[in-house]
Amino acid sequence: MSMRNIRLRLAYDGTAYAGWQRQPLPQGMTVQYRLEQALSALFREQIVVTGAGRTDSGVHALGQTANFYCHKPVPVENIPLALNHKLPPDIRVLSAEEVPMSFHARYDAKSKTYRYLIQRQARANPFTYRYAWTMEEDLDVAAMRQGAGYLLGSHDFCHYAASGVSASHFVRNITELRIDEPPQPPTLFPWEYVCRPLTVTVTADGFLYRMVRLITCRLAAVGLGKIPPEAMADFLQGRPGPNIAMAPAQGLTLMEVEY
Repeated sequence: MSMRNIRLRLAYDGTAYAGWQRQPLPQGMTVQYRLEQALSALFREQIVVTGAGRTDSGVHALGQTANFYCHKPVPVENIPLALNHKLPPDIRVLSAEEVPMSFHARYDAKSKTYRYLIQRQARANPFTYRYAWTMEEDLDVAAMRQGAGYLLGSHDFCHYAASGVSASHFVRNITELRIDEPPQPPTLFPWEYVCRPLTVTVTADGFLYRMVRLITCRLAAVGLGKIPPEAMADFLQGRPGPNIAMAPAQGLTLMEVEY
């Protein structure tokens, strides 16, 4: 049987997982491990999956991409349903397609889009705390947008990477950094309601370790009046600033990977 290369599009709730990347089980269950278990059982051979992005512990995805190689001639249109029967309900395979053998989910990605969700002037909502950063204060959105403008384009983002980053270089190109105030639509269920939602959407050709969360926490500091908008540029240059706590993981979702 000839080798095949299959691309998957995935969505998952990252709350119960120690991130995407497989690691020794004492350190926590991961999305990649669960997916490889299900694929290996389905194809009856050892399957190794390559993901487009290594989402951190507690981070979610609506548009994660992964690819794997296999020999068995399982019809590609049957793969999502078959896998979803073997996966836990917080991981779903949305689509599958056969791609050229040269395709690589990580290295062939042209851009990725992340969205960070904030709810403002709210006490913790027991139905949304897993998916948003809840803030009791309001935010100056105009100041945040001004600060975001300093990060557009190609820059060395080494000072927007958390310690432990393993990148060989730090230049990334942010093509979009948008701050929106989406309207709150009528809801049927309490977990749909987000108090005064604010979203930070970032598209770039690549991201450093915890880069979006560092951008978001510093933009939030701008919105709270703790630092001026120009401080976003100061951080790029490595100029010292106040110590700002990292934005929590649960507000972050990988939305899309483009090829």
